Amino acid sequence: MLNTKITNRYAKALLDLAISENQLDVIVKDLEFVQKNISSLRELSLLIKSPIVKRDKKRKIFSEIFKDKISETALKFCELIINRQRSDLLPDIIQRFFELKDDYLNIKSVLVKSAVELDENHINELRSVLEKNLGKKVNINLSIDKNLIGGFIVQIDDTVIDASLKHQLELLRKKFLFGTEKLN
Repeated sequence: MLNTKITNRYAKALLDLAISENQLDVIVKDLEFVQKNISSLRELSLLIKSPIVKRDKKRKIFSEIFKDKISETALKFCELIINRQRSDLLPDIIQRFFELKDDYLNIKSVLVKSAVELDENHINELRSVLEKNLGKKVNINLSIDKNLIGGFIVQIDDTVIDASLKHQLELLRKKFLFGTEKLN
């Protein structure tokens, strides 16, 4: 719970700064770059999570890696996190920043799992339906789930809409077993 409060506080502060400085797009790109590097470079991930490496050394290494690649604001923010000995929370702070940014821009991120790659027409149709029902712009994150026979599953926060063939077959099986509804 404490970490959630901390990540929220730092993420909110950065969002407020980015908005007030009219640098939201720049900060978003910078943090996407930092996040991508932390998740893809094992050594960097271990460095920021390590309780053994001194913060001065972490800050120096971090600055060397990112100094010419991200804005001064984003770099100083990351250095602040390291100075405050919260570097292990940096990935969570960045993730929370993106969530708060989406709330600010009235965007809802939605995860869609499907058995096969969806074409643009299906994605746009699904986006249109979701935007109408949610009253927000929708950012769809697609993933392929080979365990699905057909159809798709939509996850919006804690809500799951299961329109998969696997789920429909399971419902049909239960109807046959328990005879809860007549089948025509």
